[in-house]
Amino acid sequence: MGALKFIVWTACAVGLGIFLATGKVDGRTPLDHMERAWKRGVNSSAVDRVKDGLEDAYEDAKDAVARPTNAPPRERISDEDRAAVNRIIAQKK
Repeated sequence: MGALKFIVWTACAVGLGIFLATGKVDGRTPLDHMERAWKRGVNSSAVDRVKDGLEDAYEDAKDAVARPTNAPPRERISDEDRAAVNRIIAQKK
């Protein structure tokens, strides 16, 4: 029974794919209609912006991984914050 279900669903998926690629609806295939709708509806600048952001994140991650392990971590504490922490430590002693 499981093999029969698999064959039926596979045949349905193949049939749907053939229809989408070759069937005509209003003189065009459904794939042509989807492609035209995509081109009309998608803002290419937004897609480019997301793509650039992903590329930047990838480059940052690649740089972080490629950094030697014996290098000290990058400082993210400002001089004012460091001075404040040093004052607090001096008061505790």
